[in-house]
Amino acid sequence: MKNKHCFWAYFFFGIAFGFTPEKDRACGIPTLESSHIELLCSEHGVVKYRLFTDKALHYENGDRTYPEGIHIEFYESNKEVSATGRANSGYFFAEKNVYAFRGDVELKSLRDTRQLNTEELHWSPETETFYTDKFIRIETEEELLTGAGLIAKQDLSYYNISKPQGLLNVKSIK
Repeated sequence: MKNKHCFWAYFFFGIAFGFTPEKDRACGIPTLESSHIELLCSEHGVVKYRLFTDKALHYENGDRTYPEGIHIEFYESNKEVSATGRANSGYFFAEKNVYAFRGDVELKSLRDTRQLNTEELHWSPETETFYTDKFIRIETEEELLTGAGLIAKQDLSYYNISKPQGLLNVKSIK
């Protein structure tokens, strides 16, 4: 009788926890934890971007999380830094080849004084574009722009705000 109860206990335990979708199992527990990372990504021997983080968690499906903050530098073909970015945390989704930056996200163009601030920003290395549907703030020497939703080049040389909410001419205030 005791074995019969054990059988049913194992059976229900197996049903409840054994049939977890493969994707959920692959994403759940990190397979590797790295500390003090500097990642260089190059194309044809030319550095495209450099990523820094204090901690990276790697998963079986290729995804990575950066729970202790992330800093990134974008390079031009002449090897000069064109923009920098930082966030409180970051994620890399391998299947889509997209990064997500979350929490006090800041992106600065080093060509001029443009600075983008938001709480969440996605970046595609393939298209070299950023996008978000969250509230954004872009500040230049002349103006302060706010709105929701954005598509931008990674160096902030071009951007489109989906739902502009405010424009403030900074020079008129000074």
